[in-house]
Amino acid sequence: MTLSLNLTHLYPDNLNLYGDLGNVVTLKRRCEWLGIDCQLKALNLGDAATSGQTDIYFMGGGQDNDQLAVVDDFHQLKQVAIRDDTEAGTIFLGVCGGYQLMGKTFLMGDNQETKGLGIINVKTQAPSKEVKGRCIGNLVVELPSETHAEMQSIYEQPKEIPQTLVGFENHSGQTYLGQDVAPLANTHAGFGNNHEAEYEGARYKNVFGSYMHGSMLPKNPHFADYMIWLALTRKYKDPTIKLKALPDMEEIAAHQYIVQRYGKP
Repeated sequence: MTLSLNLTHLYPDNLNLYGDLGNVVTLKRRCEWLGIDCQLKALNLGDAATSGQTDIYFMGGGQDNDQLAVVDDFHQLKQVAIRDDTEAGTIFLGVCGGYQLMGKTFLMGDNQETKGLGIINVKTQAPSKEVKGRCIGNLVVELPSETHAEMQSIYEQPKEIPQTLVGFENHSGQTYLGQDVAPLANTHAGFGNNHEAEYEGARYKNVFGSYMHGSMLPKNPHFADYMIWLALTRKYKDPTIKLKALPDMEEIAAHQYIVQRYGKP
């Protein structure tokens, strides 16, 4: 039996800063290498979402005007379906602006409160008088031990994978996690969610948010595989599904270069 996944790219015409398209390319290409049929669909302004039609959602970052442009469209044409999907365990990855929009509110620099998409319980606000600088630079973070252990278990053959994730952040918004939302990882180098935080990103069920551009997934192939595996086991209701262990020599070399150069000793 050929396994298959449906991948939906939300607002590629509006939310695609800093090479975020590379995350979609990575998921699709790795599916191909793993023998999984992956069908890619874009949902732009004016397109309605239907629940139960996708296995993985991705939403990238955008400038403030682009982020504001999608909010009303999302609530009118997509919010109910995607909320139903994510509550049922569908995989969702939001990066930077896409991560900020996943929350309940976004407080702009002029103190204008913008309604978020309401997918997870986080809020983001523009820098205060006390916090004037952007969070910018290389990020090195460490995944929780239980997440890393699960990621190591998804392959047919034993495969050593990093417990770290790496990427590049460039954001002024300060994000704070609410109840029932866990950090994605602990920060070793860089900022992450805000200037005071010691953690980066968020996870709620199979919804993941991160500030990692660069793109995120090409330099973290183990995390891309984890998303693919989560989607497959959910779709086919079979937790015993295993993935082939791809070599990833170049990808891991790029990953480890960032860890060694910018991570804590």
